Amino acid sequence: MKPYRFSLTFAILSSIALLLFLTWFLVSLISFKTAENDLISQKNEEVRILLTSFASIYSTKLPDSEKTDIAEHFAAKLSTEKSFNGLIVINEISRVVFRFKEIGGVDARLNGVLKNGKEFSVISWKEQLISWYAPIIADGKVVGAARLTMSLRDEYARLYRSRQIMFAYFVLDFLLLLGLGSYLLSRFIVVPIKKLLAATEKIADGDLNHRVSVPGGVEIADLAQSFNKMVEALREKRADIDRHVKSLEEINRELQTTRIEALRSEKMASVGLLAAGTAHEIGTPLAAIMGYAGILRDELRDDDAKTDYLTRIEAESMRIDRIVRGLLDYARPAATAADRVDVAVVIAGTLEMLEEQGALKRIRKSLEVGHDLEPVFADRHQLQQVFTNLVLNARDAVGDNGMLTIRVLMGDYKVGPGGVSFRSPGITMGRRKSDFGGAFAALFREDERLVKIEFSDNGTGIDPENLERIFDPFFTTKEPGRGTGLGLAISARIIDSFHGRITVESEKGRGSTFTIWLPVMNEGGLVGNLHDSA
Repeated sequence: MKPYRFSLTFAILSSIALLLFLTWFLVSLISFKTAENDLISQKNEEVRILLTSFASIYSTKLPDSEKTDIAEHFAAKLSTEKSFNGLIVINEISRVVFRFKEIGGVDARLNGVLKNGKEFSVISWKEQLISWYAPIIADGKVVGAARLTMSLRDEYARLYRSRQIMFAYFVLDFLLLLGLGSYLLSRFIVVPIKKLLAATEKIADGDLNHRVSVPGGVEIADLAQSFNKMVEALREKRADIDRHVKSLEEINRELQTTRIEALRSEKMASVGLLAAGTAHEIGTPLAAIMGYAGILRDELRDDDAKTDYLTRIEAESMRIDRIVRGLLDYARPAATAADRVDVAVVIAGTLEMLEEQGALKRIRKSLEVGHDLEPVFADRHQLQQVFTNLVLNARDAVGDNGMLTIRVLMGDYKVGPGGVSFRSPGITMGRRKSDFGGAFAALFREDERLVKIEFSDNGTGIDPENLERIFDPFFTTKEPGRGTGLGLAISARIIDSFHGRITVESEKGRGSTFTIWLPVMNEGGLVGNLHDSA
């Protein structure tokens, strides 16, 4: 036997009417209570501010007569408020020193303020009054107390008017709903639902594992049964699509990773071939230069100035030799002659060397060194090569009279899920492709001690689309003939070989900051273990 059910129109109208009534009741209750609390809180704060301002008169070191004149003037202004009810002030012996329209006298609460020095408020719901009690403090001592009483009648009158308006709106909406609802529901909902029922039964033709029984009108029950079939069929189809999409996404990620690795391998092979040829072609004439410089130095031993020049020629030739070898190391990393290194000393030496060469004469520079700096474990010459690259890049970026600021300090880093992360919100950050998405995340130990070296300039900045490529070999934004695109790539490889990291932050038009993070030496003379390799 089929159970009896109400018609859809009746069920919807009665349900909406009931819900509308309950909603209006709850909303009105909450809104009225909230409005009442807000008005009381606002009035409470208003009274507190007025009383605090008034009490400050008696906190000053003015003569009593002047205090009284100021207080009377203040009270006269205050009395123009419709809600003003009374004001009273007592001294430290509970004696009234000022009273204005105050009917009540000194009560226990006012005396209590003299003892504990705390301010508070009291609301009289029956009389619709609010009284605020506050101490008068001078030179850190309670020298009196004051009470200001204000009326709440205007606030309650506003609440009553709002309540009447809201009720009138509710009655109007309720009548419109009942009047038009029956016609609209019958014409625009019931008939279309019956047509939809026939269509959904044809669409959802398949086996069903679960059914939903929905209470309500007969039309809703039939529609629910039909939609149960359709939803189940769609759910199965969607599950199949999701599985295929996930499979395609995984394949796409693998293809992307393979492509990146292939490109990197090609670049590494190119760098290797270039490095091998460069080392062969430059090595021979460079060795001759160094030999001739040594011979001349021996012959001109008595000429100090020329001997100094030849010594510098030999030193710079040796630096060229180290750069060539560093290029080889980029393509085929070799063991470095790492030792205890004071980073600040290396940077100072690098700046001095570049100053003597005249490379920095058109820019301003600043070196800031922290007091608690610890040594790192690195190759001094390779570290100088990195610093030289960064300083010269900054010089080219800032132009004449630009500013380069170098800071060396113990690194401040934040420990987050999965390790230690370094971020700068709002500033575009770049490193290598493996760091994108997380900006920069190196999994140093939670207790790792790091030296942080910053090279900041006020140059033109780097375009966001170039940030992810500046550490790639052969990529350069300089004019042809001014850069090979290997400086930053070699620098990144050198820093990685020291178990450190190098990042760049840049804002277009405001400059760039290259930051190097190097782990310090522990008691055993080694750097801390890292959980992430470059």
